[in-house]
Amino acid sequence: MSYPINKSYALSGSQGDSRIASKNYIIIHDTGNDNNKGSNSAGNEASYMKGHWQAAYTHFIVDDKNIFQVGEPGYVAWGGALDANPYSPMQVELAHVDSQARFNESYKRYIWLIRKYATKYGIPLTLDGAGTGVKTHQWVTNNYGGDHVDPYGYLAKWGGISKSQLAHDIKYGLSGSESTTAKPSKPKKAEYFNWTPYKIYAKKQVAAYAKASQVGSGKNVKKIYKPKAVMEVAKLEGHRFKLIDGTYVTANKDYVNNLYYLPKSKIKQVRSVAAKGSGRYDDIKFNHKNAHFPKGTYFDIVKVMPYGKASRFLLANGDYISANKLVNKIVK
Repeated sequence: MSYPINKSYALSGSQGDSRIASKNYIIIHDTGNDNNKGSNSAGNEASYMKGHWQAAYTHFIVDDKNIFQVGEPGYVAWGGALDANPYSPMQVELAHVDSQARFNESYKRYIWLIRKYATKYGIPLTLDGAGTGVKTHQWVTNNYGGDHVDPYGYLAKWGGISKSQLAHDIKYGLSGSESTTAKPSKPKKAEYFNWTPYKIYAKKQVAAYAKASQVGSGKNVKKIYKPKAVMEVAKLEGHRFKLIDGTYVTANKDYVNNLYYLPKSKIKQVRSVAAKGSGRYDDIKFNHKNAHFPKGTYFDIVKVMPYGKASRFLLANGDYISANKLVNKIVK
């Protein structure tokens, strides 16, 4: 499947930013303009951008009939992404439309274009994660500032498309011909914690919010936790964890995990994965360390023992090592 790119509103060689963009991000938006959702919505937006390029413009605008190019791909565009603009060789706007059928067609072109340029520039087909990849304007807000949270609200309005669905479609693409109504295949259903761990760690970059209701909105972000960052939990509230500092993070297991292996876990062997290796102790309280082993060391486990709110691994010789998942990782 492929679509033509209309260059009717493309900037001339003397227009636009002349800097070559670093190949870090594909930044994706929606126009946010519900006053322009008629039959030529993308064309209207492209025409406006071409006429006002000194204020703002992106590389592409998509609707159900056209993909219009404005900025030159590979060069910096002023897409409202602040300091992230120089790191994006392609930014795309999804124009608003007035029917489900038109949205379906627009969405197919949107996903196709994102995947096309991510592949061209060697950018991973991952959404809103750490490092390089495809980034929403909401991710830009969370990491560079601003107040935009698109395109999630618009995608949910017409397509019922969640963040996990968008991530799935970007990674795997959409099946069907150009004339087939876009019905994105469903990824696995999000799984949330239904109990309260003592501590959790971030599997991906996680934002902490002032209120539970704001989690995932991009508004009122108080802190960004990078992958492997540890958080102490106060309680579980629905699909959100309230941390001991009073902020809230998601309880989605794709994003966070409990820090310690559970005492009832049947684990036979682990490997030291912490950069500093793993210590071995005479006692479960870790008062007396009798040896230290480098990263990559394997340990045979007799049992996972409870210790307060945490846990320890019991070895065959009666010694103990950490049952922290960031220190010793399960092998079998």
